Amino acid sequence: MKIAHFADLHFGREDRKALEAASDLVQALGVDAIVIAGDLTQRGKREEFEAAQIWLSQFQVPVLCVPGNHDTPLLNLPARAADAFGRYDRYFGGLSGPLDIGDISIRGLNTARGWQARMNWAEGRVDLDDLDSAIGAADRDGLRIIACHHPFLSPAKASLQTVTKRGEEASRRVAESPVQIIMTGHVHTPHAEVIRDGSGGYIAITAGTLSTRLRAQPPAFNIVSIHDGIAALNVQSFRDGRFHESAQGCWDTTSLEPISTPRVVSI
Repeated sequence: MKIAHFADLHFGREDRKALEAASDLVQALGVDAIVIAGDLTQRGKREEFEAAQIWLSQFQVPVLCVPGNHDTPLLNLPARAADAFGRYDRYFGGLSGPLDIGDISIRGLNTARGWQARMNWAEGRVDLDDLDSAIGAADRDGLRIIACHHPFLSPAKASLQTVTKRGEEASRRVAESPVQIIMTGHVHTPHAEVIRDGSGGYIAITAGTLSTRLRAQPPAFNIVSIHDGIAALNVQSFRDGRFHESAQGCWDTTSLEPISTPRVVSI
């Protein structure tokens, strides 16, 4: 099983060369599914959703999308408060999942909000009931994955540090659950780490961006390969007009122990 993990495409501020090269690479690699962890658009405009829809339509594999904070009407405050995800749902509601492919289960979770009573409305917030539903729906044999836009806990190495409301409690609940992997975006930084809490844990994986809104990292997306209970993360970084692959880690999804040493391969 090979999953292309994207986030923060930001159509309206997209990097067209990186997107075109990513399309070619994803199809050449023969991925089995695509997960997009939010922020398909920059300002939630119709033309941005249409451009994202056209780009996604070229792929002939199952796709799961979740919304990000930029997928709300950025400049229309009444619409953002009253119907934050109405436009997103019209374009991508049919891609909300779930995805069950073989023994792999992927569920989506919306951590974005149109409006919040705090200074930074772009920060995430977890509805714990929705999280429990996603955890329960993923309670089956095989590998369980949840995709959302905001990391529950901010990746230590990300240049953008983020605070997700109820993130610590969400992280604890996932650590105690059968879910083994959380796929997110938002921080525009490829990263992976094992989060442990009590006797449990999970692998937290964030994707980079394929937009011009860079934060100390080049445009990037992830390829997550899963075979016989082993999950491997390879980051595809766009430099000098092409993607370069770097192996970021490999884990036993049962014990969460690392089982490989990263290496670098150019494509």
